Amino acid sequence: MTFRNAYSNTFSSGSMHSILIRYLILLLFLICFPGKTNLFSQDLPEFDEIAVFLEIPGLGGSEIDALIKAGELYLPVTDLFNFLKIKNESSPGLETISGFFVNPEATYSIDRTKNQIVYQDKLIELDQGDLIRTETNLFLNSSYFGKVFGLECKFNFRALSVTVTSKLELPLIREMKQEAMRRNITRLKGDITADTTVGRTYPLFKFGMADWSAYSSQEINGKSDARLNLSLGSMIAGGEANVSLS
Repeated sequence: MTFRNAYSNTFSSGSMHSILIRYLILLLFLICFPGKTNLFSQDLPEFDEIAVFLEIPGLGGSEIDALIKAGELYLPVTDLFNFLKIKNESSPGLETISGFFVNPEATYSIDRTKNQIVYQDKLIELDQGDLIRTETNLFLNSSYFGKVFGLECKFNFRALSVTVTSKLELPLIREMKQEAMRRNITRLKGDITADTTVGRTYPLFKFGMADWSAYSSQEINGKSDARLNLSLGSMIAGGEANVSLS
């Protein structure tokens, strides 16, 4: 009986040492021979998305989304052209944006896959990273709006605003001028358009006003006189009604 217990204890101790040695060998093998195991870190976006105020001098402005990358401003092509009333159509997936600029003959095409802009049959090669596509927009480096289309974009980082100027008469500016001319012609003709028109109502009964007066006079050893006047104004069945009692 004693021999069996001693043998069992010796066997258990030897098994534990064997298991520990195996684990140590496996750990050393994984450290020395990592194989094809790779560790990946989460990629951080290379740009920051912000909202800026797009301003056209003398016309006002609107808020649009923009990107900041390495200190440079990127503007959404579709949103900017829609605001300026410039014809544009985007392909599925925002790979290309095409249309015409002011003049129907001045066609353009912005191609993300080829990284280039074709404007009036002129090819403008873009640098790597000048076009950035997100889930909703295709952004172009703001400097190219001035180089290619003559839309000078001045960015004020402190105010988060972009001032867009152009020597060309943009469709938005043309529409604003035409609207101002229509208002001036209407004013000269004497046609006045009210901001709000309040229609007349015809209630069944509506009390309007009440006016009353009392007068009394008395003479010594003579007659006395007292007068009472009451006037009521109202609207009955849509018409005016006045009642006077003396």
